[in-house]
Amino acid sequence: MDQHPIPRQITTFEFKLIGFMTLKQFLYLAIFFPLGFIVYKVVPVAIVNVLFGVLVGVVGVLFAFVPIQDRPMEQWIRNLIKRLNSPTQYLYKKHNNSVSFLDDLYYAGDPHLAVSHVDTKEKLNKYLAAQQALQSPIPTDQKREKQQVHIDDLLHQTKHIDPAQIKKGQGTLQTQGEPQKSQQSVKQPFVTGEIKNRRNIPLPGILVSIKDQNGKQLRLLKTNPHGIFATYSPLPENDYAFDISDPNGNYFFDTMNVHIQPGKQNPIMFYSKEVL
Repeated sequence: MDQHPIPRQITTFEFKLIGFMTLKQFLYLAIFFPLGFIVYKVVPVAIVNVLFGVLVGVVGVLFAFVPIQDRPMEQWIRNLIKRLNSPTQYLYKKHNNSVSFLDDLYYAGDPHLAVSHVDTKEKLNKYLAAQQALQSPIPTDQKREKQQVHIDDLLHQTKHIDPAQIKKGQGTLQTQGEPQKSQQSVKQPFVTGEIKNRRNIPLPGILVSIKDQNGKQLRLLKTNPHGIFATYSPLPENDYAFDISDPNGNYFFDTMNVHIQPGKQNPIMFYSKEVL
């Protein structure tokens, strides 16, 4: 690599005050030459004292007149001492404390939760629109017309009333052309439960396999967007193994043994065992 001289700075330029020497060069010679003469006189060995004296004088000449790469010898010595005393590794240490309200922050990136939120919002909007339509005021003319039509229907139905159908203590009458409505019983699930993580967030799309004591799979269920699974097919009273798995591999569960009792089975709660 080619060496290019660096232009001198005017502020650091040293004038030659003593002959061809600057004041700093003259001081180096004035210190090291007498010091070499003192070494020459102190050392008792004839040849060794000459060598040590000359060596001290040569050091003064190097400091005064011999720069290395346009840098004086004193700067090289100063940089060497500085580097020997400075550390060779720098470690970054963070001392900032975390913000208090961000310590328990949890982000659920499951796309099924977003779908569940959109579905719930649409149902809520439909319910509010239906309630608003029911509470909207009806014009007086339309109300009178509907009341008159209702009265006419009642008068028409009373002509076909069978006296045998009038029951004592019953406030309603049954017409001949209208059959008696039977109360429809709501079908209850045989086994139902809910799956959540450690943050009590429902987990959709989780597979639930119900197996008997021999390991045979009897039911394979899947949680809905609200984390609920259910089966309406009855099972005999026995102990069953619930093997739960996440197809995406984000959550893990232990196999649970549950005693199922027909007609007395409460909803079962399962929690994942991941570390948050």
